[in-house]
Amino acid sequence: MNLFHKIGLAVAASAAFFAACSSDDDPFFARENDYLTFDCNEQTVEQSLQCDGAWSIDYDGNDDWIAVTPDSGVGNGELDFITVGVAYNRGGERTGTIYIDFAGHAYPIHITQGACDFAYGALSSAGTLVRGVESDFTLILAYANANGDESVALSCRMTGASEGLVAADCTFDKFQKGSGTITMPVTGVPAQTGEVFFELLVDGESKGTVKSTVVADPSSIVGGFPVWWDFSSESKPTLMADPHNYSWGAGSQYPCEDSAPSTDHKYLDWSDRGGYLTVVCSTASGWGYGEGHCYMKGLQKDDYWLMAFPVKNLKEGTRIAFEAAVGCSGSGARYYALEYSADGTNWFLAEGAETVTGVDGSTGPAHYTVMTDQALPNDKTPACGWASYTFPVEGCSVTDGLFYVRLRVSLDIRLNASATTYTISKTGSERLKGIVKVSLPE
Repeated sequence: MNLFHKIGLAVAASAAFFAACSSDDDPFFARENDYLTFDCNEQTVEQSLQCDGAWSIDYDGNDDWIAVTPDSGVGNGELDFITVGVAYNRGGERTGTIYIDFAGHAYPIHITQGACDFAYGALSSAGTLVRGVESDFTLILAYANANGDESVALSCRMTGASEGLVAADCTFDKFQKGSGTITMPVTGVPAQTGEVFFELLVDGESKGTVKSTVVADPSSIVGGFPVWWDFSSESKPTLMADPHNYSWGAGSQYPCEDSAPSTDHKYLDWSDRGGYLTVVCSTASGWGYGEGHCYMKGLQKDDYWLMAFPVKNLKEGTRIAFEAAVGCSGSGARYYALEYSADGTNWFLAEGAETVTGVDGSTGPAHYTVMTDQALPNDKTPACGWASYTFPVEGCSVTDGLFYVRLRVSLDIRLNASATTYTISKTGSERLKGIVKVSLPE
């Protein structure tokens, strides 16, 4: 919410004064807003206040979820500020009113807080199952909009070739504020080969089923998947403070003082498998975050977003699933080709590209097309720049090392191209929105 400029506040306050007071002799009083709206998360907002005399907050019975700091003071006619905060809302939408008591008048601030929108995501898994070898398999369930103090009971139903495997009932209480993942280990030594189905229950309610296969030969297991990067939080401070933010912006663990070389800026993958995301761009600048996305400025034709992560036993013919959502400002890059490499030098175009034609007549492959300069919503639709592809690895393989995936700017065409102005601006911004994920298809 925008704070009033002091002069603007004085004008607005004067108008409010004449409308609310019965006499020109009443003391001067003005507040920034009389209506505030919050989502379900715990949060605060600063509000301006201007008066001449003592004031105090009357919570009117709402002090169990609304807090104001300070809750009393003495104004001297100058611009002052209070902080209005709300607690995390675990239930439905709620409303409350607090009052600023001043000079015999009660000035209301009406507060509305949205219903709890805590939600679970899709169930996934990590690790391998080899007959006769101790399991390192883990069930992974994503969540969003948590308060951080939740606690749930986990259990798992296993069917198929599950002999020797154990998924012990347990309590998970390591939630973090905002988004994160619940993990449940599957231990034991598989006794037979074949498919195993794992159904995860949270507080007795099913959250999905994943399938894996117990194999006899470890060399047949493709390791290193899935990896992902999650920029879906609509809170910039949450993204900046995320422990996977290695060097992307001022709030990172190891912020870069210089934007060059671009590959110094990295975001570590959320699977904690040793992968990272960066960009390769000689004109990169302006690294940061917005609502539901990370961004950088300066991408030109043939520059690219780069994802690198360690894999094992990735053979030709192995099918890979990739999903992402792209965005940009009006003068940013519109078209991206999805490519992969075993050495970061020799690149192969992923299956599924279409040939697109720019307003200048140039053509090139594109898997991703930016359709809007709006960052939100990220609802996994083509209109938001989202797409997913499943393709075979052809022309390369990795026994034990890094695998590279990139989104390369394939045409020098901006989003809002016209017949006369169509090349990508070096000051335009490019975005990765929501979740970027590389996995093996189910």
